[in-house]
Amino acid sequence: MKITGIQTKNFLGAREVDLKLTKPVCLVVGPNGSGKSSLHEAVRQALTGESVRVHLKKDYQKLVTDGAEVGYAVVDHDGERSAITLPNGTHEHTGDGRPPAAVSFCLDAQRFARLDANERRQFLFGLMGLQTDGPSVTARLAAKGCDPAKIEQIAPFLRSGFDAAHKESQARARDAKASWRAITGETYGSTKAITWRAPKPPTRKQAMQSARAEIAILSQQISDGTSAVGEMQGRAKAQAEQSARLAGLRERAGKYARIADNLRRDEAELKEWQAKVEQEEGKMARANKPVGPTYTCPSCAATLRHHNGALVVFHQQQDAVAPSDAQEKLREYRNARDVLHRSVENDRRDLASADSAAKALAEIESSGAEPAPAPEEIAAAAAGVAATKKELAAMESKLKELEADERLAEQADRRTEAAQRHHCDVAQWESVADALAPSGIPGELLSEALGPINERLARSSSIADWLRVGIQADMTIAADGGRPYALLSESEKWRADAMIAEAIAHLSGIRVLTLDRFDVLDLKGREDLLYWLDELADTGDIDTALVTGTLKGLPARLPERIEAHWIENGLVAKIREAA
Repeated sequence: MKITGIQTKNFLGAREVDLKLTKPVCLVVGPNGSGKSSLHEAVRQALTGESVRVHLKKDYQKLVTDGAEVGYAVVDHDGERSAITLPNGTHEHTGDGRPPAAVSFCLDAQRFARLDANERRQFLFGLMGLQTDGPSVTARLAAKGCDPAKIEQIAPFLRSGFDAAHKESQARARDAKASWRAITGETYGSTKAITWRAPKPPTRKQAMQSARAEIAILSQQISDGTSAVGEMQGRAKAQAEQSARLAGLRERAGKYARIADNLRRDEAELKEWQAKVEQEEGKMARANKPVGPTYTCPSCAATLRHHNGALVVFHQQQDAVAPSDAQEKLREYRNARDVLHRSVENDRRDLASADSAAKALAEIESSGAEPAPAPEEIAAAAAGVAATKKELAAMESKLKELEADERLAEQADRRTEAAQRHHCDVAQWESVADALAPSGIPGELLSEALGPINERLARSSSIADWLRVGIQADMTIAADGGRPYALLSESEKWRADAMIAEAIAHLSGIRVLTLDRFDVLDLKGREDLLYWLDELADTGDIDTALVTGTLKGLPARLPERIEAHWIENGLVAKIREAA
């Protein structure tokens, strides 16, 4: 920014000033109360709109020179014009854009020192174009090789700042270590975790295959043996049942001759008793036969006989009654006959049964029954099956042990894999935490922010032969030997502020500088100041430097690139020689 003209009217002590700047460095000097600081503040307010001595717009009337009603300040620069009108506070600027925000630090050298640490850091980051937003930081994390998934998880915490994200990364690293300890049962160690493996029993897949094959063979043997024992037991049972049946058949067949004899006797006796019954029945019939001829009624077929010269129905019971002893005998005969008849029927049935048993016995004996296994054979076969079952149980137990070892080995592999995953998480989270630690990305940003400005301060200190000033990582301003800014003398503070303001002007590209109260310096310090500014102008590092201070008169001999103006009673007077 190159200032070519300054006009003020009734602006505090600068009652009427019209300066045309023809050289890069403009020195405005005069006695106390002559309007030098007012001119300095007028330039600042015209360019930035910021008021120094009052903070409320309603108090802008106090900035108007006593006795006047209105005032203004106008600054011509870079073909544009910036102006402030009092007391309404209208701030105007012609051209495409307003001066950058950093110009306030170039027009007010003490401004940077008034900031707190966070404000200084934020300003320097902005000055150097350093971004601390989430996307910018995550891009730096990715450039450091941090895990993309971990970057995505930590990104939301960056909204709360580096410290919050750093603490969250550390917490997640601790959680991953705790998970590793839970799996391994050991204290986490970064070196140990690399090679840690869960204890793993030896696996014997071939032995398991052999055991399974042997179990299949034994199971088949048991099945076959059980079937054989069952078949032998079935044959033994069938033979026992057949033996019992043969005994019954022999017993029944052995009664055939006796039953046949009984049948012949009973049949003979039955004939005899049947003849006796028939004989007695004949007698009874003859005894009950009517006397004289009988006739059959043609209409009802009843038996008729003559009785007292008439035909009457013949009633045997009425007409003739058999003797009671004859009837009793007939009943006895009939009972005897019936008993024999039943006996004959029973004999015939028993004879048929004996004949059937004899035929069945003959058929069985002729067929030749298969011999049954001996009980000793069955017992031996059953014992063989039992022994095979014991062998199978032992083999199954062995297989279970082998399978248990296999499961333990698989579990060990899973534990090892899980432990390695957690170790990887620890390493990745610690990598993120290291990157977000003060010595990581924040430190890099600070280095990128502080490096250029401290280099510029060192150059200025060397040119002006002033104390070495630097900005520390904690944003404190320190001079030679690390003395903090607060412990510097007034002139040391002024020189530190001047060099910081110039560094900001240089790094921002504004290249404008206004310094008030340079009279705080002694004669050598003033000479150093003029030499420094002349060097900056010579190298093109400064477009405009406006310096104000109290002197008895104008300096006698000034470098070629420095001009001087005398101000008194708020008016710029003609040049006169200083005493």
